[in-house]
Amino acid sequence: MNEKLKAGVEIATVTAEGILFDGRMYTNREVIKKKWFDAARDQGEWKIPIVHIKDYHEAILIISLKYQEVSVATWVSIEMRNVKDVGDYHERLTQLKQLKKNIRKHIN
Repeated sequence: MNEKLKAGVEIATVTAEGILFDGRMYTNREVIKKKWFDAARDQGEWKIPIVHIKDYHEAILIISLKYQEVSVATWVSIEMRNVKDVGDYHERLTQLKQLKKNIRKHIN
């Protein structure tokens, strides 16, 4: 069996809601940690290179030239959610991270 993996290099857009590629939103822990979505909301969207596997939509490889990293971003199906719900989710996640940071500061 000689199957070849077909992959392509494309451009995706970092938005306040996620990484937009081919009509789908993607995310991962590192871009949330680095507050890419907050930056896109505050400063505007930007383009990033990605690698995708043809006919596989569950994940893409995002290439961060700024941080010199390659990481996997997974597809977030938001068809049944509205943009406000996604924004609220990111806001709550940021608040929890800040709370964790404050607790660590007081413990140490």
